[in-house]
Amino acid sequence: MMRMKTQLWVRFNPIPCYRERTMKLSSIITTCLAIVQLCTVLPSTAGMLPDVQVRPFNGRPTVFINGKPNALPGYSTFGRSAWDNDLPLFYRHDMGVYFIAPPILHWDGGPVIRDDEKLTGNQISLDEMASRIIEGDPDAWIIVRFTPRAPYSWYEANPEQYFMSDDFTVDHEHAPSLASDLFTDEMLKVTEEVVRYVESRSWAERVIGYADFHVTEGTLSALHQGYLFDHNPLMLQKFRDFLRNKYGNDEKLREAYGDPSLSFASVMIPCDRLRGTVPDVSQLNYWQDAADNRILRDYLELQRDLWHARFIQSNAAMKRGTTRNVLLIHDCLKQTMQGWSNFGFFKYGQIREDFAWRLAYPETMSGSGHMNVVPLFDTPGFSGLITPHDYQARGIGGVYEPEGIVDSIILRGKYFMSEMDTRTFLINGNEIARARDLKELGSITWRNLATSFTRGFNSYWMEFGGGWLRDDGIQNLIDRQAEVINESIEWEHETVPGIAMIIDDTCALETNGDGSFLNEAVMTEWKTGMSRCGVPRNIYLFDDLTLDNFPKHRVYYFPNLFRVTNEKLAVLREKVFRDGVVVVWGPGSGISDGETIGVGSAEELTGFTFELVGVNSPRRFIVTNADHPVTAGLPPDTIVGSPLSYGPLLFPTSGTILADSWSKGGHRYNGMVINEYGRGAAGSPGAIASRGMGDYASVFVTAVPLPANLWRNLARYAGAHVYAETNDVLLADKTVVALHSAYSGPRIITLPGSFRVYDVITGALFSDKIDRIAFDLDAPETRIFRLETAE
Repeated sequence: MMRMKTQLWVRFNPIPCYRERTMKLSSIITTCLAIVQLCTVLPSTAGMLPDVQVRPFNGRPTVFINGKPNALPGYSTFGRSAWDNDLPLFYRHDMGVYFIAPPILHWDGGPVIRDDEKLTGNQISLDEMASRIIEGDPDAWIIVRFTPRAPYSWYEANPEQYFMSDDFTVDHEHAPSLASDLFTDEMLKVTEEVVRYVESRSWAERVIGYADFHVTEGTLSALHQGYLFDHNPLMLQKFRDFLRNKYGNDEKLREAYGDPSLSFASVMIPCDRLRGTVPDVSQLNYWQDAADNRILRDYLELQRDLWHARFIQSNAAMKRGTTRNVLLIHDCLKQTMQGWSNFGFFKYGQIREDFAWRLAYPETMSGSGHMNVVPLFDTPGFSGLITPHDYQARGIGGVYEPEGIVDSIILRGKYFMSEMDTRTFLINGNEIARARDLKELGSITWRNLATSFTRGFNSYWMEFGGGWLRDDGIQNLIDRQAEVINESIEWEHETVPGIAMIIDDTCALETNGDGSFLNEAVMTEWKTGMSRCGVPRNIYLFDDLTLDNFPKHRVYYFPNLFRVTNEKLAVLREKVFRDGVVVVWGPGSGISDGETIGVGSAEELTGFTFELVGVNSPRRFIVTNADHPVTAGLPPDTIVGSPLSYGPLLFPTSGTILADSWSKGGHRYNGMVINEYGRGAAGSPGAIASRGMGDYASVFVTAVPLPANLWRNLARYAGAHVYAETNDVLLADKTVVALHSAYSGPRIITLPGSFRVYDVITGALFSDKIDRIAFDLDAPETRIFRLETAE
């Protein structure tokens, strides 16, 4: 799609001198000169700037600029060297948008961005960035990204505003306390002034949005080093105020905490039990009665309230900086990353003891206040999210998953952008998932774009400091990829019925706060078998189930639905327990009623009866019943689980036994079971129409993650269409299907009907009418196909 150049029109009414016949000529001249001067002093006004809105187009949220939809292939880099050597390479690609970022943000009370700034050798001003883009690619748009992190001088002057660990030490990546009103006020001023400054520039006519990357992308950096509780006196006061508001009087506080001596004036922020000795932490059960973790629950809820307020205020500050419709996007809300050990990953390999992967570590999302996030999506002016993608499995044979909760955002009509900072063979050293050659790079980036096409979001190229993409072969690859992104805006997007992972982002309230289990049950699950079973999958928040436009799926996986409520049960009965689907329950499903850990709530949720063993333990299960459709054809060594120790253990005592458990004591417990309700699972696509409300199958597993073959059988039993049988990464929506693999050989993608098929990468017609795509894959490689209804 061609982009229209912006034209600037100045319109004014002539001086009505016919009504003022006595007006002197000098007055007329003076008035006209004043108008000219006004246009000179204010080179851009809201009426001349682009109107930018996110609206649905071909089934996906799309950015409309002055009423026209835009695909917005994008590029972002940093530093003068990169702008000298790398940015010009992209001008020929018909890019839709470039990112620019202020090199310095001042927190000293003067202008936040200064025209007379003395920049260092590698820094480049916003004005110069914008002028280079406009000169080199005049049809492209600009998004201004910024991080309102206080400079070190502000930290030195205000150390009392920062996170304090158990020993009242201040550092931890200079994490500002969420309780600091002073930091928040200053941060909001900086945020608003960044937008206000840009809106005043002559080049603002090319600006379509602002991206707030928050401090450490919305997470609390102290958590990255394993610190959860902030002992800053400011936080203590906020905590006491929170408790007073929640419980009302000392008597109710004492009753809730089981401490007759407690009062609002005496309560203290605790030390983190996860930082205790190995024997003590080993005995600390993962799932907790409310009486045992009340103070953790209250503290996490306070962090939620503080973070929500800061997010809403930040978006409002951006909104105050402009008087027009414009993109306001944020890097935060990474619910997909529940269980993330940040420094366990990013600092891994450094010879420092405190950067090893910890045996127990505080869960990053909940500790940062990122719980109950759905109401934040309705923040006035909020346009969507912009995040990196998961770093751990981004290389060949891996998956491309944005850190943010992309499917929830798309479902709510918001825009999502993902940083595709793919490291290449041009970088020296053992960089993150570095592509070793052009072929690997092509397979990785085409897989990434295929994920974007099939999930309804936008990916853009990003590099830190340049040089990663400075190669003719790479630029030729990007040229075709940018062309395909522009083509894709005309493709209809619709989610197909597959596997839905449903996340409860309040689950940490029922636990000891450790992130280890969620790393297994959420992050590892979507990185491994679930993405390779030949059936497309999506990740949603539980609250998404209540939406009228929630797409139908055939398998629903609940990795962390620990707490049972009547409201949740009502949603499940209406939206999930029906139509012959298969529901898969993770190991702790229903283990809490909000107060007590036990079997009663688990039985009410899942329909199985249970025995509870009240300790932590590693657990695995081995498939021992190969006669059921869910397990038929699985190899004899189908053993599921890991060395991770967590508990209490829930062992099902009813249902059809599919696997035996390996766990503490070696007793004969059931490891995986299935129950049918109503007319049960569909069994095949043709039987779905015969199933209705109350017809489904329920599967309980005592260990995770599940292998691809098992996920495929579960999906097939639910009546899902299986696209591939080869355990490769499979991506699909209504009009696009793709397969990525690190293994060569013949492949077959079975289609859910007959279609005219185009090869997306080459642009060539693959077949006029076929119902299966057969091809030889030369690994590592990604093949992408576009489907049209055959005549």
